[in-house]
Amino acid sequence: MDKQAMLRQIEQLQDRIGEFYQELGELKLLISDLIEENGQLALENVKLRERARLYAEEKTPIQGEAARYLGQLYEDGFHICNVNYGSLRKGECLFCLQSLQRV
Repeated sequence: MDKQAMLRQIEQLQDRIGEFYQELGELKLLISDLIEENGQLALENVKLRERARLYAEEKTPIQGEAARYLGQLYEDGFHICNVNYGSLRKGECLFCLQSLQRV
């Protein structure tokens, strides 16, 4: 192999190494941006999970309270179905029982 060919080959390798180095720098910046975005999304996810937990805790007692209230009305002898709501009932009402099961 002559010296000129070796010199050209070394120059080509240097060019390729330069291109690889530039590409590596671009990938490093991209990864840095992705890590930052991931951190922000993780923090947002924690906050949203906390809000969802608080929302669920707030909703559960209200729903349970409403079910107890409707059950008590039914036990006291009133209709809780949409057909005869609030009127006195005489015996069992299938519509009321179905309403109780849904709640």
